[in-house]
Amino acid sequence: MTVILVVLAIVVLVVVAMLVQRELAHRRELRIRDNEYNTAVTLWNFALIIKQRMDEMARGHLEVLDFNNIAIPHGSGYKLSLELTGYGFIVYAVPHRYDRTGRLSFYVDKTLTVRASDHGGETAQVTDPEYTG
Repeated sequence: MTVILVVLAIVVLVVVAMLVQRELAHRRELRIRDNEYNTAVTLWNFALIIKQRMDEMARGHLEVLDFNNIAIPHGSGYKLSLELTGYGFIVYAVPHRYDRTGRLSFYVDKTLTVRASDHGGETAQVTDPEYTG
């Protein structure tokens, strides 16, 4: 009788452990999706600010871009970077910890099209598909 109770207790513990593991994996997936979506929105908003400043400079309203007033925003679980290229710019975002904080890498340029693809934590490219969230 004791053996049956011990086996039953072990089975219950295994089932509970499996359910907890599945719930944790589900929560991680939700967090990753939220991080990716929030980063895409943050990237687009930041790119819009940079584009507006560059357009003001091109129209002669600004002599130079003052980056003292423009800070690269913090992406939730992502590292963001800005690259100025001739008369344009590129904003990149890559996950801080690939497969923990996110899987997609993002790319936005002066067209304000957010592009994303899974590059294993490396930077996204202009050829990546448009992010649809």
